[in-house]
Amino acid sequence: MKRPKLASAFAALLLFGMVDNLPAAQTCDRECLVSLMKNYLAALVAHDPGAVPFDKEVKFTENTAVIPVGDGLWVTASGGPTDFQIYAADPVTQQVACLVVMKENSNVDVLLGARLGLRRGKIAEAEHHVVREGIAMANLQKPRPGLVEDLAPSDRTPREQMLDIGLSYYDALTGEDGTLAPFAEECERRENGATSVGGSRAKAKPAPERPQFPPQGTPDPEMAKLARALAAAPKTCEAQISAGVWAYISDIRNRRLPVIDEQKGLAVGFSNLYHDSKLKVMKLKGVPELESVPSYQGVFNMPAIHFFKIKKGKIYDIEATGLVLPYGIKTGWE
Repeated sequence: MKRPKLASAFAALLLFGMVDNLPAAQTCDRECLVSLMKNYLAALVAHDPGAVPFDKEVKFTENTAVIPVGDGLWVTASGGPTDFQIYAADPVTQQVACLVVMKENSNVDVLLGARLGLRRGKIAEAEHHVVREGIAMANLQKPRPGLVEDLAPSDRTPREQMLDIGLSYYDALTGEDGTLAPFAEECERRENGATSVGGSRAKAKPAPERPQFPPQGTPDPEMAKLARALAAAPKTCEAQISAGVWAYISDIRNRRLPVIDEQKGLAVGFSNLYHDSKLKVMKLKGVPELESVPSYQGVFNMPAIHFFKIKKGKIYDIEATGLVLPYGIKTGWE
């Protein structure tokens, strides 16, 4: 008997709460994991944690706070997901992640990045990133095709290589060297829906160029300086990083890639970006008429989720969330 069929058979029982004590070796296949996440989102809207199988010992965080299951979005979710849905499932680690647009408090759009981790077929870990402000809804109507399409076997990248590629992105950012990660020339990156860099492919309407989600209340001149540098910087993922426009990111910690979806070519990374404002001037490379700009001086942390689309060993798409939170805050998963 093939293992995936066995997992699928138990998946149906799992999702309807009919299996209480699965054998320790029982696992959930990819279809089972995605179905569980969809049921989880439906349970959020129904405000009913009992509709999905939680482990007796479960850890739940929302926007880095460790809270009881049933609090947070479990109280405020009111609809969704909309047509914008991206799922990545990893039967090897028994984890699944999603990036979806939901409704909160009746009619307010929120961008939700979520991860579930299973233990013996039950949810032992749940993690929410809920972005409520500064999201560019024009680019969050439907996901880019590359983020939801299966890869042909010949286009897939070995699992361990996908892990290394995802981690190399953080090295590229902190090293201000885009060559440290294998970007495709047409790589396009969006964060909270806003297009921060794109290659030669046709794109949806981009949001106005702006810095990477500075805290509310940032003086307009500070935003304008960074926006000008971004607008003038090279338009590929590799060259933009090498230009130094993200030098104000002082460190990236708690780098985790818990979900590797080989079928979709998706590696999902969780991290915590530190901005300590010690750098006062950013020296730029290859930015016409801008050799340097004052560095952004806001002090904050940005817990983030990145969905990397990896094809033939290169990053083609990046879809990310970013949360602006107090400096030094932990993610809850250190």
